[in-house]
Amino acid sequence: MTTHIKLHGTKAERFEEVKLELSERMGYELSNPEVLGLLMAGIDADGTLLEYEGR
Repeated sequence: MTTHIKLHGTKAERFEEVKLELSERMGYELSNPEVLGLLMAGIDADGTLLEYEGR
């Protein structure tokens, strides 16, 4: 199954900021699906944000 997502305006700008920050942390340029996967991994099934201990 494939899902396509389009972001516009400030949401697209924010995604690019997050992508840059995560890429810097990982040490390589992440793809859009990798960024989304990391973001989704940080949210529990009930919508609760999980704590990030990497800082």
